[in-house]
Amino acid sequence: MLVQSIATLPRLAMPVEKVLDWLQKTGFPLEMEAASAFRRAGFDVRQSFTYPDPQSEKGREIDVLATNPDIVGVIDVSFVVECKASPNPWVVLTSEDALSNYNRLFAFAVTSNAASEALSARWRQGLGKISPYIERPTRGGYGFRQAFGKDNDPAYSAAVAVMKACRGVAQDREGIPRLAFAFPIIVVDSPLFECSLRENGVGLHLTEVEQSDFLFSVHIPEQVGCCVKVVTRKHLNSFTCWAKQLADAFSTELQHEEDMAFKKHSHTGNGT
Repeated sequence: MLVQSIATLPRLAMPVEKVLDWLQKTGFPLEMEAASAFRRAGFDVRQSFTYPDPQSEKGREIDVLATNPDIVGVIDVSFVVECKASPNPWVVLTSEDALSNYNRLFAFAVTSNAASEALSARWRQGLGKISPYIERPTRGGYGFRQAFGKDNDPAYSAAVAVMKACRGVAQDREGIPRLAFAFPIIVVDSPLFECSLRENGVGLHLTEVEQSDFLFSVHIPEQVGCCVKVVTRKHLNSFTCWAKQLADAFSTELQHEEDMAFKKHSHTGNGT
């Protein structure tokens, strides 16, 4: 009896359509589109990026890390992206005074200590080109929810994940002080709404938007907080172009601080 070689057995047809159907139901297409949009805007992009979790001290994964190219490596402007694919809509809860009495320097991004010190020093003399990206109105978001959700709120989980990743990306390291700015971004592929109380104080007002943000803080273990931006899939190209303008403005405006960081490190290294 002849035994047919495995190599000569007819190959089973690959279930391409089934695999594609499965992929479309996951978050991978949204992650790919987000990464592609940041690349087109001029960022260096890494997908499934592993960062050091400041709470557990273990490696964790974030969907997309987009960093503005910088040869010197002192000014580090990054957009940390968590993608959430779901058929359910998302809601940002807003109010007229959500950001009142909140220090604007600490509301726009998660920063390294060196970056925070540089901005504080520049506050009195003016922030120049980066001022429009830091100044915020008092009105804004204070909460983020997924509509029709039950006990486990994926909106809260996404906010915690992206904030942890920003802290891990922007944390101080040995060597030349890094002027690191990490912006937390959540990308969604279903409708996004802003919800506020009506002007007469009775009832709720719901407005569909393509982008919003909300103030969020987490203890990991120290408190870290800033505004998290939520962007829809349709708005990705416009948002990433704006993000590149922001990153370039920071790189240009903070050249003096970059030079000072080199001088400070040089003096320290020489023991002076």
